[in-house]
Amino acid sequence: MRKIYLEDELSSVTDFYKQLTQTHMNPPRFSYISKKGRFLYDNMYVISDGNPLGNLMAPATVHLSNRGMIRSARGFLVSEEAAVNECDQETALWEKLQALNELEPVNKTAFFLCVDCEDASMYGIWPQVLRQVVEFAGRGEKNMCIVSLLLPEYPAIPDPNITSLSEREFGFFMEEAISPLTPAQSFFVEMEALCRCLVNEGYENLNISRVDNLFGPGSNRMRSFDLEAFVKQAFQNGVVEVSTEDYQEIISCSYILDAFCFAIQLLYKGRKGQIYNFCSYHASIADIKSAVHSCFREELALKVESEKVGEIHYHCLNTLKFFQCGWNQNKNLPLTEALYRTVCDITGSKDNNSRNTAIYSGKLTRIKELEVMMLRDIDELCRKHDIKYFLCGGTMLGAVRYGHSIPWDDDVDIGMLRRDFDKFRKVSMLDQKAIYNYSSHWNKSGSHYIVDKVRLNGTYFSTKYSSVHEFPDGLFVDVLVYDQTSNNRLIGMLHSRLVFILAKLIELRWYNRPRNGNGRHKEILILPFLRLFPMGFYHKIYEAVLTLYRNKKNSKYVIDSTGKLQKKGPFLMKGLEATQRVGFDDGFQAPIPIDCTNYLTFDYGPNYLPEPPLSKRAAPHNFARIDLGGFIFKTEDGLRYREVDVRGELFEQQKRRDDKKL
Repeated sequence: MRKIYLEDELSSVTDFYKQLTQTHMNPPRFSYISKKGRFLYDNMYVISDGNPLGNLMAPATVHLSNRGMIRSARGFLVSEEAAVNECDQETALWEKLQALNELEPVNKTAFFLCVDCEDASMYGIWPQVLRQVVEFAGRGEKNMCIVSLLLPEYPAIPDPNITSLSEREFGFFMEEAISPLTPAQSFFVEMEALCRCLVNEGYENLNISRVDNLFGPGSNRMRSFDLEAFVKQAFQNGVVEVSTEDYQEIISCSYILDAFCFAIQLLYKGRKGQIYNFCSYHASIADIKSAVHSCFREELALKVESEKVGEIHYHCLNTLKFFQCGWNQNKNLPLTEALYRTVCDITGSKDNNSRNTAIYSGKLTRIKELEVMMLRDIDELCRKHDIKYFLCGGTMLGAVRYGHSIPWDDDVDIGMLRRDFDKFRKVSMLDQKAIYNYSSHWNKSGSHYIVDKVRLNGTYFSTKYSSVHEFPDGLFVDVLVYDQTSNNRLIGMLHSRLVFILAKLIELRWYNRPRNGNGRHKEILILPFLRLFPMGFYHKIYEAVLTLYRNKKNSKYVIDSTGKLQKKGPFLMKGLEATQRVGFDDGFQAPIPIDCTNYLTFDYGPNYLPEPPLSKRAAPHNFARIDLGGFIFKTEDGLRYREVDVRGELFEQQKRRDDKKL
């Protein structure tokens, strides 16, 4: 599981960095400038003593480099054995930095120092390393140093009325209020004093991030609570024991991915010469134990000691200051999810990813069964009328990757070339089962999606986008069309872009209100002009432009109508015309192109077979309502339940017909 979590964290880091800096993916190698022209760092160097935060930051920065987000990244490990060269008393790290500087003067470089204040073997080494890194970084005025200190254990705040300590308060607490200091606490005080000295000596591009009680997959740096020992004992005994004392101890703790992302946030948003407290959560030991139990109810019992809780002891950092750096607490994983991942790593349990599909309330399997029922009926209709179709999009990917639908996917996509699509549109209206409706702007069903859909009557499967309209919005199968375009790649790209723009205009005109996001101000300006014409006007233009090359002979390329691939431009038609049957859900043999490699590579990239990162194995739609009505159970009653009235349930009157014929 640790490898899976690491892949997921690396993916999350890339998404976070892209959002924070607004960078292009894979920019030109000579220019690292964001879309908004912001200054970006070219290089990132991670210097660590082998602690978990450094062990994540080093591969994460290399991952950013491999994705073209920064020019280069390197990790340096300092240790008691390797730190000092006996000949000239210069650190091996210094020699490596000098070698890099000889290749190219180091500027616009971020230096991350990850320091574990509990590692006594490094107490005599880190001050020397810090001085030399700062001296080296001082050669470039645009270099920056971020020192992440993994805090040592510290006692409760003396005043029980104070629940957390801010930056200077915590400094006073450690320097003046604790006596005697432990070696780890003394080292922490020494490192902060050295950083202040360096800033006052003239190097102001330096910040400190205090990280409290670090935890996560592969990390157990909780000083106030031994999470790993607790988990192992709980699973050995099969019970989580919560005592009264557990409710009295409140700690601040940091999920490892959050700690790294905050260091990046500090790099771009923090003020120079500052100390920032960081933690992801404030929680009692009882909260942590109860959260672990809630994640593993089938494996663990819960035993709670119910006595009156006495005085509360707070071991917490106040993190109000770091919110001024633009940090959004919603970026944090929920504590339960963070603990679930950590416990899975400790115990070797498999992550079943069930939290990502919680929106379906356990109905995803039933949804897939109904969709396969719809697919079988569509297949029967296409066979009857000699219409060629094939699975496409994520549905094709699932058939190729798994031999069934993608486990977390919630819809079915089928595709057709234009000649078959036009025929399907006509026969679907004449030859349709009573339990279905064909949802398209073409038949005035109330739908203005650019993609036609076959919907199951008596159900709701509404996204937040579609739920603002009153029209039959049931469980659906998407019907995508692939249209011919020019054999000239440039003209084909322009054709595809024009179709994409028209699709976005239709989407905005149907929604009929500005949406939150970066383009909101543009939508406010455009909408009054779009409202001058009815929806049908835009659909006619869209269809005319989409089918501009329908009569072209010997066309080699096609574009898709969904909008998803339109930004990528045209792709080869070769391979879409001939199909083969492969296994799919519930024993159904579904058609896919004989040569589907070109399509899947174009859509998902060359590495389409490996599963995506764990956090992205989630519902592709943003749902507002899921209601299967009479189809919720495996009975025939769903065919005889009341007809849906889009105005509301209390308007429903008519019983569904018993006739199931076409």
